Amino acid sequence: MNRPGARLWWQLLRMGRSAGRVSEGGRTRFLALLMATVVAALAASAFVVSAATFDGRETRGIARNPVLAGQGEQPKALWSRYWESEHGRQYSVVVVWPLTSDAPLPPGLDRWPAPGEAYLSPALADGPGRQDFTHRYGRTAGLVGQDGLATPGERLVYTRPSEAMLNSSYLDGITGFGAPGPSFGDVRLIDGEREQHLAIIMGLLLVLPAAGLVVAAVRMGAHGHDRRARLLHLMGANRRARAWMNLGAAIAPVALGTLGAAALLTPTLIWNVTLPWIDFTLAAADLRGAAGALVRAVLASGTAVLAVTLLLQPSTKRPKKTSRGRTRNEGILPRIAFVACPVFLGSAFVSVWLAPRTPAVYLIAVIGALATLPSVIGRMTARLAPRLAASAHKRGAPGRLIAARALAARPGTVVRLVSTLIIAIGVVGQTQLISSLLEHRSGDTTLLNSAEGNSMARVQAADRARPSEEFRAALPQGLHVVSLGHLDLQPDGSSSGRIIQAPCADLTALALPCPAPGTSETVPFSRLDRRLKATTYRFFGDTDATVRVGSTARLDPQDIHLVVFAPQGTALDMPAVKRAARLTLSTDAVIRTLAEGSQSYTLGFHARWLSFLGAAGTAFITLAMVFGALSEFLRFARNLAPLTAVTGEYEVFRKTAGWAVGLPLATAGVTGVAAYVFLAQPVTNITRGAELSGVLCLAFLALTAALSLTAALAAHAAALREARVWRPRAD
Repeated sequence: MNRPGARLWWQLLRMGRSAGRVSEGGRTRFLALLMATVVAALAASAFVVSAATFDGRETRGIARNPVLAGQGEQPKALWSRYWESEHGRQYSVVVVWPLTSDAPLPPGLDRWPAPGEAYLSPALADGPGRQDFTHRYGRTAGLVGQDGLATPGERLVYTRPSEAMLNSSYLDGITGFGAPGPSFGDVRLIDGEREQHLAIIMGLLLVLPAAGLVVAAVRMGAHGHDRRARLLHLMGANRRARAWMNLGAAIAPVALGTLGAAALLTPTLIWNVTLPWIDFTLAAADLRGAAGALVRAVLASGTAVLAVTLLLQPSTKRPKKTSRGRTRNEGILPRIAFVACPVFLGSAFVSVWLAPRTPAVYLIAVIGALATLPSVIGRMTARLAPRLAASAHKRGAPGRLIAARALAARPGTVVRLVSTLIIAIGVVGQTQLISSLLEHRSGDTTLLNSAEGNSMARVQAADRARPSEEFRAALPQGLHVVSLGHLDLQPDGSSSGRIIQAPCADLTALALPCPAPGTSETVPFSRLDRRLKATTYRFFGDTDATVRVGSTARLDPQDIHLVVFAPQGTALDMPAVKRAARLTLSTDAVIRTLAEGSQSYTLGFHARWLSFLGAAGTAFITLAMVFGALSEFLRFARNLAPLTAVTGEYEVFRKTAGWAVGLPLATAGVTGVAAYVFLAQPVTNITRGAELSGVLCLAFLALTAALSLTAALAAHAAALREARVWRPRAD
């Protein structure tokens, strides 16, 4: 007796699948659900990939940390590390020297480099030939293995100085590797706090668009689903039976979407995959370790899409209307959204002042505002539509009257139509705001890539540095060098001025005087070469200069400061300058160009992640917009087709399409731009804040106008096509 009942759920699933195939826009909904599942799975997997990458970086970072020799311990090797930079990108150069035959190797090295040799990471070894990475630190002995790199694309150098250069810098004694604590290399640039920020940004730029696509896919052909649900209810089907049928209609595309997402992610478990634009390589080993979590994320995403299908299960009751045509039973979610939206907007506006060091508060408020704003527009449209209908009735405008009554009766249609546009404007707008915020706090990339920005460089080395004459001799022909020191240097590092010393030819190249031997001349700060001001401001401030003729020797008790420069408008051969400094002056010499002297470009490189994630989110939203608009066009066309029997002409379709489709989209676009401007205020009014883009606002409005016109024309054309083939039938 239980066997037929036990198989009822299976029969309902099959019925739902058959109904989904022949329903209104069934094939389109199938494709939409499939793609929505793929997108949802990829968005969820991004969090797993991020966590696995951070964990792998931390593990390998700790494994290569040196264990410093304690008091009384015999060190087995000497070790030191310093920052190198190339066009604003920092990376680590590690100087090593084994002291014993059993000295443990650094992770990623198959042997100790010989004196004058270096191991390069693959990213550096394959770098541009003009940068001369393969010779800058000595002869290339091999490549650093994957177990010695935080990520496969990390730039890292292990170099062993020559015998002559061994004592040119300070090296620490170590007994091995694997010390706990903060790691060096690129892992320093993205700490735990930034990992949380990245997760929230992914929620804004990936999850929110993916959710919009899922909702748009689930509610495709909503009118037909609602009508079928009411019919099943009248036939005696309970909510559980209708749920099985809804699952039957959705389970095939969701299952295929889940398999598709798994297929897209599988290569990342086998090979190291480099993400486009940001040039970041994912470690396959890290993702293989998180394979179980990836499988769970993909399966959970498919389950979530099915859950949304059930959560948005059609109602079996027709919405009741008041005498003025407004929907009386609006549902609890639109009411919550109507109250929550202004709360989120207000929270975003004040968050920068109330929690200036917690940008997560602002980003969460923005996500909430963008998620609830479409419901507010739908409810306001439903409330204003009766007035529009009354005006149309008085003026005898049938197209406007039909559109107004449709908008009043079904506010959910407006929400589905405008939500993707609102989210798209929000995602692109926030990407621009956060990117500009990071770029404003980063260095000037125009100067970084110019000949002017690379025409002068400051070289700093410790007192163990070798004589600067060897460095000068190793430089390319035509370059000038001057040495700098502090005048009246105090124990706290302060001084009353700077000393500039060099042969007369080098001083003249900087438009400085050449005092007689044994004398000096004071030059006010305002008269110094502007490149020299910018390059040395960090160490010498706006102090005047005492100029004297002499050799480019060390002028301070400890550090040696040299400035290498080319004629105005000519860029230095920086690879040659850096090679000369590393191999003849000091192994840990710090070389910074004019553009890099006092600026950091780290945040600018981080901002590229926003463009990458924002582009992905925009693609998701574009899909949602296409499917959502297509669904509404089909419904619009089928609903208006019978009007030909009443009006006898097709002109009414054009006006109805303009009011029912074009007007909501135009309203959504203007509202989205207003929200973008409002949400930009708190982050543009802070020091070195974001920049509101007027061009982007105009582009949004222009695209909104074009989209509204195109959508109205498409709806009009679809209605005409349906009307010409429409025939009365029993329904």
